[in-house]
Amino acid sequence: MILVRIVLFLCEAIKDFTHKNCQYMAAAIAFYTLFSMFPLGLAVISAIGFLVGPGAERAELAKDIAAVLPVSSELIGTTMEGIVSARTITGIASFLGLVWTSSAAFAAVRKGINAAWGITTPRNFIRERLIDIGLVFGAGLLVLIILFTAPIIGVIREIVEVYAPEGEIPGDLVWSLISRLVSPLLAFLSILTLYRWLPNTKVQIVYVIPGALAAALCFIGAQLIFIWYVSTFPIYNLVYGSVGALMALLVWIYISALLLLFGAQITSMLHEYATNPRREIGTKGFWSGFARVRVKVVQIPLRE
Repeated sequence: MILVRIVLFLCEAIKDFTHKNCQYMAAAIAFYTLFSMFPLGLAVISAIGFLVGPGAERAELAKDIAAVLPVSSELIGTTMEGIVSARTITGIASFLGLVWTSSAAFAAVRKGINAAWGITTPRNFIRERLIDIGLVFGAGLLVLIILFTAPIIGVIREIVEVYAPEGEIPGDLVWSLISRLVSPLLAFLSILTLYRWLPNTKVQIVYVIPGALAAALCFIGAQLIFIWYVSTFPIYNLVYGSVGALMALLVWIYISALLLLFGAQITSMLHEYATNPRREIGTKGFWSGFARVRVKVVQIPLRE
């Protein structure tokens, strides 16, 4: 019976999701994200360029950045060299312009999550723009964390090997597992932050955790499936030719946006079940939320 209610709950979520036109909001997120990725990448490169010194190993750093951002290492190296050599007011103004331009994608994400929650009342314009710009800096910080994950884990490993007792040093398998868990953990925390703070309503974090966890797991699973599909069936290169990689990237962003908004839809429904004044408030009401989905048994008369 619980499984049936979960299935009916998901059917209700999909129906409500399409009724709110969230699939079109996901398309808007994919469009703005595609055009904002390059300015965001340049903004991150500019920030790193302000931090590194003239004698830094910019070639190796450019390769590491190119592994995370969809920008060539040659362009990254040239941009960093120009920023390092001319740290002026013009460079700061260009950086702020890139931040403002790349905030369009996060504005679409904010509007999409509010649409999934069924919220039509916006915040004031200045507050919304500040939230979007804050999300840009958050995304840049996330990229920096991903860039420096391997060096940080390497330093921690060296410290552990020096101070840990003999025979209790974790093996290579443990460190490899830790490095692989970083991305899923960052994905979960990022989605949790978006679900908690972007809706223009009061949200209790305890009711956001299940939706964020489900969205993060679906995101990781969809990523593995999509990578396997693109590498096994290179249909995008056959159909779109030289822009096949760009179209594959656009499709992946759209799938990610769908998962993000559907997770927000599930979170809003769970939050409604838990805080509905006609139901029990708190944890008991939260876990009994599926009871709203009723199973009706219809008797079919038999022909004589």
